[in-house]
Amino acid sequence: MTIKHLALSLLLATLAFVGCKKEEEPKDPEPTVNVIIPGIGTTVLKIGDVAQKAIDLYGTPLPSYGAAGGQYFHFLVYSSKGVTIYLEPTPEATFNPQMKIESLKFSGVYSAKTEKGIGIGSTKAAVIAAYGNPDSSSQFFGDEYAIGIIFFYDGTDKVESIEVE
Repeated sequence: MTIKHLALSLLLATLAFVGCKKEEEPKDPEPTVNVIIPGIGTTVLKIGDVAQKAIDLYGTPLPSYGAAGGQYFHFLVYSSKGVTIYLEPTPEATFNPQMKIESLKFSGVYSAKTEKGIGIGSTKAAVIAAYGNPDSSSQFFGDEYAIGIIFFYDGTDKVESIEVE
């Protein structure tokens, strides 16, 4: 074997060794504590964000919409996450991921709580202790607070869903 062949073999062996080197495992980002913020959204998804941000966060749902008076009301439903995202009304029937979020509704398995510790399953008494009496109250439209949050209760006065607008 000539020196040229030996040098080429060493070079190839070095490249093969370097190419097989295990890459460093990416570090998980620090866990984000998700908090429901009245009038804003959550710490990870806010009113005014584009729908694409929700899709990036929760995955691609089947977009849905309703229509009335020439306006389309698009929404994204993530049942397995307990999140429904309502988008701003538009004259467009076709979903566009750049549409803006108008409100968020949390229910079922959604585990985040408000900054005052209220979440799905909290009692109506706990909500009133944390936020005071609602500005308006209705069996069908929930207990609405002017700060941009609505609590809906089940038949035992436990929070069934929370809407941020």
